[in-house]
Amino acid sequence: MPEILCMERFEFRTKKVRGVARRLRALAKWAANFGGAFPIQIAENDRYRNYKLPVLLTMVDGKQAIQTVRRECAQRLIDACENLIKSRPSGTIACRVVATITLPDMFASEVCIYVDESYFRTQTQISSDQYGSTTTIAARSLVSEWGLKLPSDMCELGVRVEQDDRDDESQRYVSEHWFLGEVG
Repeated sequence: MPEILCMERFEFRTKKVRGVARRLRALAKWAANFGGAFPIQIAENDRYRNYKLPVLLTMVDGKQAIQTVRRECAQRLIDACENLIKSRPSGTIACRVVATITLPDMFASEVCIYVDESYFRTQTQISSDQYGSTTTIAARSLVSEWGLKLPSDMCELGVRVEQDDRDDESQRYVSEHWFLGEVG
């Protein structure tokens, strides 16, 4: 089985990222390595298996991140998800394969294999309580906005997550989570 887990180092810096073309080629290779490499050791009691976006933080987040690189990284997550779906052997335990793109913190993006259906539903469920809310993003499409190529057998679902700190109103966090893959 090819090595598909590789994490770049986590860096905080303000200088321009060097070697972007080389890093994007490595990311394309990472996505291609998922072809024929569906993990067979997933147990039914596992909730999920995830593969984080293996790039430098500064490539996708911060003031030095550029949209073309972010778009390329998102497309490689979709490619990895598609390769996992295609390589899933028959008779595998029931699961969903999904690429999750989080914004504005794209570094947290990942490819997930959800074994526990209820856990996937909690990630995408519309809800509201004293700590925040989750709503569907119905009027927009990340695939259209960023010009991504989504295979015809994959779907897109966007949710907006607002988290509030009841004790400190200045501590409010809003993010978008785009689920691409087996979400229907």
